[in-house]
Amino acid sequence: MNFYIDPVYPDKASDPRLTNVADKWRTLNRQINDADWHGKPLTKAQRDKLVTLRQMVQHGKLYTPNF
Repeated sequence: MNFYIDPVYPDKASDPRLTNVADKWRTLNRQINDADWHGKPLTKAQRDKLVTLRQMVQHGKLYTPNF
């Protein structure tokens, strides 16, 4: 008897149900820096999200579920 179940996705990076936290942080950081450079307004929610993502990266949380 074989009780092994093949995974649907070969690794976490290709699983569409997960978001790469570091990539999301880099993207949001670039967007915020560009908006600052061009003098566009930013919301506190955008800056708070950036802080949250940075903390997740620093604590070693690489992926987060999309739900």
